[in-house]
Amino acid sequence: MAKVTYSVETDLDPKVVWAALTEFGPKRAELWPDLSPASFQVLERGETWARVREGTAGLGIWSIERYEWNERVITATVEEANAAQSGGTWRMEVRPRPAGGSVLTIEMDRRAKGFVGHLIHGLFQITNGRFLAARTRRMLSNLRG
Repeated sequence: MAKVTYSVETDLDPKVVWAALTEFGPKRAELWPDLSPASFQVLERGETWARVREGTAGLGIWSIERYEWNERVITATVEEANAAQSGGTWRMEVRPRPAGGSVLTIEMDRRAKGFVGHLIHGLFQITNGRFLAARTRRMLSNLRG
């Protein structure tokens, strides 16, 4: 099992960060550094949820996730994947930072599946979120254009 929690601070307004996290159009693959555009597909979408297929072609991994959100929290739950067991989650919370900007806190609670899944989840666990935080910082820097 890989359980990791990390936070990333940015001078970006919370609304900008929130908009990026709930972006499920073509721009999503441009924002997230490891998401392969060809693997991204919105399967269903509602006002406060989206069900998507996404993956990283270079690693040959994919998942179908259901994202649900309210005012500050987004939860993504694995429905089906080739590197993670069903039911695992990402929980993302955006809060305003007292001096301006935002704090994005992400909690991952997933169980690996398959050889590649165990390697990736092991990396997440061993680096205690540093690898994932760097990926999140790259996504936030992509918001600056």
